[in-house]
Amino acid sequence: MSESDSVVSTARSRNMHAGGGGDRFMPPEELAMQSLTKQLLKSRLFRGIYLERCFVEQVGGYRDVISLQCSERDLEKQLLSSAAQLQIFYQRFVPNMWVGITKGNIGNYKHIPHPAQLDTCVWTELNDLAFGEYWFSIKTLRFRTQEVQLKLKMVRAVEPETLATPRNTLSLKRVSPSRVAAITAGDRAETADANAADIVPEDQMPTVGLADFVTVLQQWRQSVITTIYEFMANDVNKRNIMGTIRFLGLLIFSIISGAAVALRFMGIFAVRFLFEISRFTHTATPIVFKLIEFFNKIVGAFFILLTMIWKDLVVNRGGSVPRPLEASKRFKSLTYENTESQRRSSRYGSSNYQ
Repeated sequence: MSESDSVVSTARSRNMHAGGGGDRFMPPEELAMQSLTKQLLKSRLFRGIYLERCFVEQVGGYRDVISLQCSERDLEKQLLSSAAQLQIFYQRFVPNMWVGITKGNIGNYKHIPHPAQLDTCVWTELNDLAFGEYWFSIKTLRFRTQEVQLKLKMVRAVEPETLATPRNTLSLKRVSPSRVAAITAGDRAETADANAADIVPEDQMPTVGLADFVTVLQQWRQSVITTIYEFMANDVNKRNIMGTIRFLGLLIFSIISGAAVALRFMGIFAVRFLFEISRFTHTATPIVFKLIEFFNKIVGAFFILLTMIWKDLVVNRGGSVPRPLEASKRFKSLTYENTESQRRSSRYGSSNYQ
């Protein structure tokens, strides 16, 4: 069974038990609010001053007024925050709900400021307890028809602190100078003894052990739990949840639309880039070939020059003077004869013969 189902079943059972008593039906969110407030304030230890007993018109009865001691600043903030949330929450169900946590003057009660007290007071019911300062522990919260009351348990009484009696003033006019010197010397000796008493030997210095480490861890755990509870009580509500869901929906939609636009832009950029690369390649290919041919000719001419220098320096070094060209004996000289007369005679002879 889930938590919400258990809350609903608890609400139904309470409504059935209320029956004909006239109690109203408690919705699940009210039960959840009560449970969370109890978890926040339960088992909190604090120091308070039991001031008086006053009549509360909203509940029609007397309540004991306990003022917080001046060192309970954190508890004061938590109590006031819880009281404000309960007042806002019960405006829908019980508009005249009395929350037993107040600050300053309220109704017929006039709070008298005191340096050792805070303005925040807790209105509860105590059993046979004298006025004074005590250590209290919050046992639980009572949610009645028209009242929210903190149920406290007195842990122990705070013993009054003994104040040092002021030293009698000395009248220097009636005391002789020697008496004054003796008193001053005595004061100096007492101061030296006090300073010596304040010095603690090294063997008596308190040691930090495993128990102290465990205590620090427990305090840290309690602070973390309190912080989580405060977050759940102050920030986790319907409005914030709906705002978070709306923000996440808009964020996811923005990411998806941005990714689609980015893909479209990347596709268009890739197509145009490839098109420009192809145009550049088509235009630059002849230029590159000409440059390669140009450098090829330069390198070839350089190597030809080296070859000619090497031939002149190495091959022809110490060689004879080249001979003039002579006619080869294998070829006979050619003589040309004048055959014009022969051609004429043969032509004439052939015509006569015919």
